[in-house]
Amino acid sequence: MKNLLILFALMLGLNFSSNAQTQSATGVKTISAQEFKQKADSGKYPTIDIRTAREFEAGHIKGAINIDFYKKDFYSKMEAYKNKPFIYYCRSGNRTGQAKRKFNQMKFKEGYELMRGIISWKRAGFGFVK
Repeated sequence: MKNLLILFALMLGLNFSSNAQTQSATGVKTISAQEFKQKADSGKYPTIDIRTAREFEAGHIKGAINIDFYKKDFYSKMEAYKNKPFIYYCRSGNRTGQAKRKFNQMKFKEGYELMRGIISWKRAGFGFVK
């Protein structure tokens, strides 16, 4: 009987562990510039620049669309990406980090923020368009 209880407890623990891993597999995650470039180049992920229009016009990642983080309608515009994969970036990672917390609260399914923003993209030697 004691062995049966131990076995049950172990199986229950493994089930909770498995569920935790499954839950953490969804949501918005932070990735390196190299991983971000691979996703951008694949054409499978809309690339969203959450900087201001002025920053965007000064130079952005090819194919990116601009949805300004500071605009009141930012989160309502981002709702269009709630159930589909996307990648996004800002200048340094501050705005994307704030957005990431909110996106995860809003239960976004799959998103990827560029670690340290476009600064890391530039340091990696990747190009921009104007």
